[in-house]
Amino acid sequence: MQAKCIQVGMGLLLMCVMTACGSSGDKGGPGPVVDDDAGVSEGPDAGRPDAGAPDSGTPDAGPVDAGADGGVVEAGPPCEKTHGVCAGAKRAKVDGVYESVCTALSYGEDYEGTETRCDGLDNDCDGVTDPSSTSRVAALSGSVHGGLVSSLRTETGVWVAVLDSASEARILRLDSNLVLQGSSGVPYPWTRTGGAAGMPRSARLVRTEEGPALYYATTDGVSPPLRALLVPLDGEGAPRTDDGGALVEYPVLDREFDSSESFVAASPTGERVVVLWRAGSEQAPPLQVMGKVTDARGQVLVAPKVLFESTSGGTPYPASVLWLRNGEVLVAMGESQSGVTQEVVRVRRLDEALEQVGEERVFTASESPMPLLVDRGEAAGEPLVSPVLVMRAREAPDFRARIQVTSSLFEGGMPATWTEEPEGFVPWYGAHGGDGVVQLSWLSKVYDQGEGGASRFWGRLWAQEPGVAAVERTPALEPMRLTAEAQWVLMEKVAPRRMAAMYMVSTDEGLFLDAVRYCTQ
Repeated sequence: MQAKCIQVGMGLLLMCVMTACGSSGDKGGPGPVVDDDAGVSEGPDAGRPDAGAPDSGTPDAGPVDAGADGGVVEAGPPCEKTHGVCAGAKRAKVDGVYESVCTALSYGEDYEGTETRCDGLDNDCDGVTDPSSTSRVAALSGSVHGGLVSSLRTETGVWVAVLDSASEARILRLDSNLVLQGSSGVPYPWTRTGGAAGMPRSARLVRTEEGPALYYATTDGVSPPLRALLVPLDGEGAPRTDDGGALVEYPVLDREFDSSESFVAASPTGERVVVLWRAGSEQAPPLQVMGKVTDARGQVLVAPKVLFESTSGGTPYPASVLWLRNGEVLVAMGESQSGVTQEVVRVRRLDEALEQVGEERVFTASESPMPLLVDRGEAAGEPLVSPVLVMRAREAPDFRARIQVTSSLFEGGMPATWTEEPEGFVPWYGAHGGDGVVQLSWLSKVYDQGEGGASRFWGRLWAQEPGVAAVERTPALEPMRLTAEAQWVLMEKVAPRRMAAMYMVSTDEGLFLDAVRYCTQ
């Protein structure tokens, strides 16, 4: 390469003219660079993978094309977005003209205006990979404890049963994006008859052979009697009615001297329903865990029978129940002792007649272990291999709260710690089984004395998959304000690789059911 230079003025400027020796012309510069933060509009159609593509004309196939003289023509100028799948993207040509605003033609087939794929890529090039989305689902008329909320996956989204009213149970219909589509009410018996009002005690959405149904139980405050009904629901979540317009409901429990929370599960085919509750009281012993089986219309198949009674003077209680794919019923029961900071958790297999099968598993845990049985489904293996036990524990030397998962329940499996809470925090969790795995989500909650003696609860939302570190899913940077009853999280799978976590928050405007939709592996 040779250069001829001309001096201009006082020697302040040298103008150099380069002459090539034995080469073709040098490539030109890359073109102007657009600042990624310059606020360049993507246009109204930028949210679609083919955004900006004209109705006619053919885009150039690659970043470079052949010039008229057969030489190489430079790729287009850089695109506006530079993060994620857009890194290094150059403007594509359409009918010989570079795109004025880059679209998927320039960014490539992995580009999305709004991320939907859960593929581990930053598809919309905003610097965030597979972001969560948050929904404010519905206002609540009061603080609701975990026994009075339940969820059920449907073909179009999720139903949530909320018993936050003294007159009816609400069925909220959410789409797969966790947006409220409508609601229905299931009026309580006293609302319809004008009889003595009761208090909702337990609720659960179940899937029977006749379709989805709401199981709910009531008591007279904290006193007997304990009564429970199974209410079939139509496709809109509303209670079914007979030819005369009367609400269809099937009595399941009528216990004159009992008042405990109850637990229910439907068989895999929906033909049978099992119910667990605690009978008796300290004033009217003995304290026993009892069970009963009915069909989908409440007809008794197995009469109430005692499943467990403490021999050491402890207080037994039912905690969780599953109906396994082999026809067995799996139950988890707790047993607490007055003045003792440890509890015993018993896991038993029962046949369809509620008779014990094999040996029980016994676990010693800290107080309030919150045992929860979860079935990981066929992908995890045989019916006795797929269930796991989720439990809360505290261990020396720091005694911080932990969430532990026990798999291989009937092959000697032992609790494995999944996550450990910071000092002073307590996890209140939900779990979801399916596709061979169990997934957890929990509110990490702390009590704050507050200014002026006003006590408050605060917390953050977390989620975790097997073998992966916990990921925070709190919608905002600041922790959420919670109530004392915010001790639950509902979980449902709403799409491939998409989970939903639903929980209760407290704001200056009132109490709300909120939901977070997030990606899984």
